[in-house]
Amino acid sequence: MLKDGGERRYLVIVNPVSRGGKAQEEGIWLLNRLRRMGVDYEALFTERAGHAEEMVVKWAEDFDVVVSVSGDGTTNEIINGIMKVPSADLMLAMFPAGTADDFACNMGYDRKDKEQALRAILDNTYRTIDLIRYDDRYAAVSFGLGVDSEIADGAYKWKRFRIPAYFYSGLKKCFLEERKRYQVRFDYDDQTFDDWVLIAILCNAPLFGRYIKIHPEAKMNDGVLGLTIGREMPNVYGLVLFGFACMGGRHGFSRKVSFHQVRRMRVECKTDTYAQIDGEVYRFDAGRVINLSVVPGALRVLVPPESLKNDKLPFVAREEPPEPVQLRLIPRREGVAEELEELSRRLKARVEQAVEATRRRRRTFFAAGTATGEQQTLFDTEREERKLVRKAAKALRKEMRRRG
Repeated sequence: MLKDGGERRYLVIVNPVSRGGKAQEEGIWLLNRLRRMGVDYEALFTERAGHAEEMVVKWAEDFDVVVSVSGDGTTNEIINGIMKVPSADLMLAMFPAGTADDFACNMGYDRKDKEQALRAILDNTYRTIDLIRYDDRYAAVSFGLGVDSEIADGAYKWKRFRIPAYFYSGLKKCFLEERKRYQVRFDYDDQTFDDWVLIAILCNAPLFGRYIKIHPEAKMNDGVLGLTIGREMPNVYGLVLFGFACMGGRHGFSRKVSFHQVRRMRVECKTDTYAQIDGEVYRFDAGRVINLSVVPGALRVLVPPESLKNDKLPFVAREEPPEPVQLRLIPRREGVAEELEELSRRLKARVEQAVEATRRRRRTFFAAGTATGEQQTLFDTEREERKLVRKAAKALRKEMRRRG
C-alpha cells in the first residue's frame, strides 16, 4: 500500500529476461529482502520493449525512487521515463542484473555483491550525473557508431552466453567477415570532422563493455562529453591490437585514434550505419542526422556509500557533499493504491507461499528429530534463501508463460 507519511516509496521494475532470465531470480531475492525489512515498495515486471518507460511515466508522481533490476537497456528506458516527468523529482537506484551493467559499474556498484546494492537502495547516498541527449531522448553511458555496434548486433542472438558472445562476435568480424567502413560528418563546438571511421563513440563515462576504457578521461559530472574517434586500421592485426589496447585505456598511442571533449554535436550518417545507445543496437540509414548534447546535473542516482571514497571512479571531486534528500509528502491519487496492489499481489503472494512452505518443511524436519547440528546450521544460511528464490522464480516463469 502507498503511504502518505514521510517514508520513502520505491517502485521496483524487473526485466525478467535480463541476463538470460537470471534477473527474475535476482528480483525476487531483492523483493523478499525488502518485504522482510518492512520497506514500502511496489514491484512491476516488464513484458515488452519500452514497457519500463511507460510504467515510470504512469506512476512517477506516486514514488520517490525507481529501482532498476535489469541491465543497461531497461535502465535506459527508466531514465527516459524519469526525464519525461521532471516534476516528480525521482531518484534512480540499481540492482545490477544485466549482461554488462556498464552504467552500474561506472557508478561504483559491484555486480556480484547483492548486499552492497541493497545498501545503496536503502541508504541516502547519491551522485548527480550528466546525461547525453540525442534528439528528444537520453543516454547515461554512451552513444556509438561503427564496428562496436555491429559487434553488439552480432552478439545479440548469443546473449545467453553473455560476455563471451561479444568476444566471439568481435573475432568473427575481425577474421571471417569483410570489414565495413562508415562515412560520417561530425560538427562539434567549432570543429568539423568528415571522413571514414571504424568507430566513433560519444561517452559520458569511460568504462564501456565492462572491460574497455574507451575514453579514459571521461567524467560523469563535469558538464562535457568525451568523443573517441577511431579511423580505419591498416590490417586485421592492427584492429585486434586496438581492441586489446582499449581494455587498458592505452589505445591513445595510435595515430588512428583521437580524443575530444564536446558539449554539443551534430552527426550526419553518409552511409548506412549501426549505432549502439547504452548497449542497445539500432540501424541508421544514410542521410540520418542526429543532434547530441550534454545535459549537466540531469539525474540523481543512489550509490553505495563506500563508492564516494573511491577516487578511481569517473567523477570530478566536489568540495561539499550533496545535500540530504528531502522526502516529499505526496497526496494519494484516487485508485492508485488499488491498481498497484492488483499488479503486484500475485508476485507477493507466491513469495509468501514459498516462505511458509519452507518454514513448514523445517518444522517437520526438526520435529522428526533427524536434524544434525550441521544441518540445523545450514537452515540459517543463505542456501535456504537461494532455494526459496529459485522456487518463487520457477513459479513466476510458469505464470508468465501461462499469460503469454
